[in-house]
Amino acid sequence: MENQSMKWIFTTSHKPAKQQVLKAQHLATKYSGRYISRRHVGKYIDEKGFYFVVEKDMSLSAKWKGGSFFYHPSISKIKMKTYTKTGHDFLIESIAPSSDDKVLDLTMGLGSEALLIANFAKEVIGVEGAFPTYLVVKEGLKNYKYKENWMIKASKKIKIINNNYKNYIRLFKDNSIDIVYCDPMFENPNYKSSSLNPLRRFAVYDLLTQEDINEMVRISKKRVIIKARDIDSIWNRIKVEKKMGSKRSGIIFGVIEKK
Repeated sequence: MENQSMKWIFTTSHKPAKQQVLKAQHLATKYSGRYISRRHVGKYIDEKGFYFVVEKDMSLSAKWKGGSFFYHPSISKIKMKTYTKTGHDFLIESIAPSSDDKVLDLTMGLGSEALLIANFAKEVIGVEGAFPTYLVVKEGLKNYKYKENWMIKASKKIKIINNNYKNYIRLFKDNSIDIVYCDPMFENPNYKSSSLNPLRRFAVYDLLTQEDINEMVRISKKRVIIKARDIDSIWNRIKVEKKMGSKRSGIIFGVIEKK
């Protein structure tokens, strides 16, 4: 978990409504941060710093000089549309969730995959190690104005936790979660991904080990799924029973079935 002793700065967009100010003040209090009026926030941010902004639609974003990060369901809508049409998606096929499954998504990030998984599962517990990403996505899941009914329902089945997944998996008892999914940051990233690039500022780049995999298998009842690029060295370091994915995208899902 991020060091909570540092003072997160919360502010609003320019010319805020009263409810924006109240929400920014509430979040600052809740997360041991500091509320700063938008017109003064520049005095407290250096070249490398960032701040949280309560926008006019009451969503939360993180901003810094030359960039910003905000919640959006990203590609989940496109992937669901494709899956509905073709019955095919490597993420869903590898996880194979049923309506009574609890899925542990250890590297939640933007939450787009968690949203898709939650449509098919009973519950998704999403773990995010970077506090800024955690908070923006948590507020986004709760306040985003979804237009699709499946997204509205799925978003309510997601619980998000701020913790390092390596620590979090060791808190579970044996066979206590149905399915475990882990999508660590790629060793060879695709920088053309406009939705992921802002996330890289806060991303956790811990190396996934076989010991971590063993812990995931220990706590799972059904299976463990690891996502990585086909050219990443992870496949030389960990053992999986089968791989599925697209040669075109180079994205591979490694599946370990629980014995």
